[in-house]
Amino acid sequence: MAKNNQPKTVLASRNTSIISVAESLLKDAGILYSISKNGVTEIQVTGDENIFNARKILIDLEELDFHDNK
Repeated sequence: MAKNNQPKTVLASRNTSIISVAESLLKDAGILYSISKNGVTEIQVTGDENIFNARKILIDLEELDFHDNK
């Protein structure tokens, strides 16, 4: 499989607390990320393995954010 060098959004939220926790988790895991802000803050990761690991780490935050916005 070819390595994915395009940044992929692994979490998008308007909740700054969720974004802050996500950044801490990714830093602790040693995963490099970038932030894109356009109304909604997006955390983007490059590389297939990093994308997979970031999504695995952030899945619970995404669920928490979804229920918080209902």
